[in-house]
Amino acid sequence: MALAQVHAPTLVEEDLPQEEARDKPPERAGEPVAEPQAASLEPARPPVAAAGAPDGGPAPQGPPAAGAMPGVSITAEELRKLQRPIDPVHVDRSRITQLWQKRRTAVREQDPGRARAAAEEIRETMLELGIESLPSVAVAEVREAERSLQAHAVDDALEHAAFAAGVAPDLPEAHLAVAQARLAREPTRPLAALAALGSGIAAAAREPHTVRAFLGDVAAAALAALFGAAAATVCLLFFSRLRLFLHDFHHLPVVRSGTPVQATVLALVLLSLPVLFHSGPFVVLFVAALAVWLYLSTPERITATAALLAVLALPYLARGAAQLTAWQGTLADDVYALEHGDASPQRAAALVARASKEGLPAPALEALGRYHKRRGDLVEARHYYEAAAASDPRAGDVQVNLGNVLFLQGDLDGAKAAYLAATDRGGSMSSLAAAHYNLSKLYLRLAAVEQSTEARKKAQQEDPAYLARNGSDDDFRANRWLVDVKLPVDRIAELASRDQAPQAVMEAMRRRSAGALSGPGWPWLPLALVASLWGLAALAGRLDPSRACEKCGRPACRRCDGVSAGTCGQCVNVFYRQNVVDTRDRMRKEAQVRRHGLWRRIATRALAVTGGGAGHILAGQAPLGALILFALLFFGFVVWFWQGVLPPPQPSPYGAALRLAVAVPLFVGLYAFALRDAFRRSREV
Repeated sequence: MALAQVHAPTLVEEDLPQEEARDKPPERAGEPVAEPQAASLEPARPPVAAAGAPDGGPAPQGPPAAGAMPGVSITAEELRKLQRPIDPVHVDRSRITQLWQKRRTAVREQDPGRARAAAEEIRETMLELGIESLPSVAVAEVREAERSLQAHAVDDALEHAAFAAGVAPDLPEAHLAVAQARLAREPTRPLAALAALGSGIAAAAREPHTVRAFLGDVAAAALAALFGAAAATVCLLFFSRLRLFLHDFHHLPVVRSGTPVQATVLALVLLSLPVLFHSGPFVVLFVAALAVWLYLSTPERITATAALLAVLALPYLARGAAQLTAWQGTLADDVYALEHGDASPQRAAALVARASKEGLPAPALEALGRYHKRRGDLVEARHYYEAAAASDPRAGDVQVNLGNVLFLQGDLDGAKAAYLAATDRGGSMSSLAAAHYNLSKLYLRLAAVEQSTEARKKAQQEDPAYLARNGSDDDFRANRWLVDVKLPVDRIAELASRDQAPQAVMEAMRRRSAGALSGPGWPWLPLALVASLWGLAALAGRLDPSRACEKCGRPACRRCDGVSAGTCGQCVNVFYRQNVVDTRDRMRKEAQVRRHGLWRRIATRALAVTGGGAGHILAGQAPLGALILFALLFFGFVVWFWQGVLPPPQPSPYGAALRLAVAVPLFVGLYAFALRDAFRRSREV
């Protein structure tokens, strides 16, 4: 058709010849747009088309209108067809419920013809109301498809699944049901099933409830693994050096007057005070790291520092995870339901009450405007669109949708001004394309063919895919003939990030992890404490702490043995000095050295079996062990949370199965690597 390309529109009397503007009848808001008749055009302006032939045959083509683009012409019959009245909305949401009950009755009564007719009416009603998704209907159809498969009624299963995917294109379970039915129908041709499976994965990536639930599960597993790995790393380093700390604690000026047993009891009591006073995990781990800090190697100190900083960062990470996953129960959830789903009147009424009480941001007002416009309440739609325009004057999409409401009310001048304002303010390419597309149709109402053609051209250049999905030249229903600009999901997601729940999560996590340190000094006081550990390390040379003997593991202490190397006094006398000890004592010491090596080997392997990377930490590979421990705990928590920490409104068993199918092999493979590597390293002990 010659009108396939059109561009930037304008529709006021000054754009028309004075004669036509003078003869144009006044339009009243709220009434259908008056259809200009080709025969009423002034003779001074070349006619759009000649009158039809007396015998009722095709009307002869007249010369093109003055100023028209070359090759662009339109007959009076075509113009009247394009200027036919726009059909207002005749149904409401209850019609879908009636049709759904009708379909269910037909299915129970084994009347497939009537069931298909009801399904087709549901789809047509969705188009008339501008509803994109009916997840509640789709879920019921998926269950019917599963029952049909169990009854080996493959064709019925495919029909139910296809209908579910049609009425809820963003519901992953519907596409997976289609894949199952296709595979059951043609098991030797899996490509069709794989295509449906790909559509299901794409739907899961689009649907915010599913995406946010998945991210919530991953974030919860990551946070739990981070805390578990940090705590385990510090605790393992603490217990591996506790013997050295207790030995040196006895040399303190006040404590050395007592017996070693008394010193040990006092040290253990002091170390347990943070636990007894419920000071929080950070204080407990900090005290543990402080006790053994002088006995750690530089890589171990770096690992312990990273573990303490990870515990400090947990509140902020929890807030970020909450912001990333917040959706259900937030304003974004309500706005998404209004914009894309079949929100109930009660949900819309709650938003209306909230708007009148405390105000709403521009995206929420836009959603309310489109909700009322799609249901035919143009007065309310205009009210909310104007409020959204006042709240965000630079938003071009609001102007496009406001122009559509004005167009449907018959205010063509106001509609044109809104469309042109949208093109002036820019915005997304979809917004510009919708503005020019609607403007082209407005020009057709005024028989301005050239301007209509130019407007359509620009629209097609800006976003042809969006117009192909949403535009219609032959469907004159109010929610189909004009193209609305839909709220993108990222703008709706911004509403979820404004929710106060993430901040509350951070505050709760801070109090739980830092205890008394979570007050006014947070986070600078805990950071200063961590930094002080490195100041203590700088004094290690002056403090001269004891070390673990390289052979037997006893504390090698300068104060007790008079040696400064990494070997205790007994081992020096037995292995490095001649004729200092008798043969029996030498044999006893050699047996002790062998027992120490055997204990280290058994402990390393036992920790590797029970904790994966824990064996590496004991073997002196703290950085590698901490990373392995974190990864194993992460996959382990993913499996532990297989049913979902934040399940979507319609949880799918396929999602849980897929999660297990990915996490379990990765856990087993990493565990096997850690076990093999720990056993290899323990042979060198």
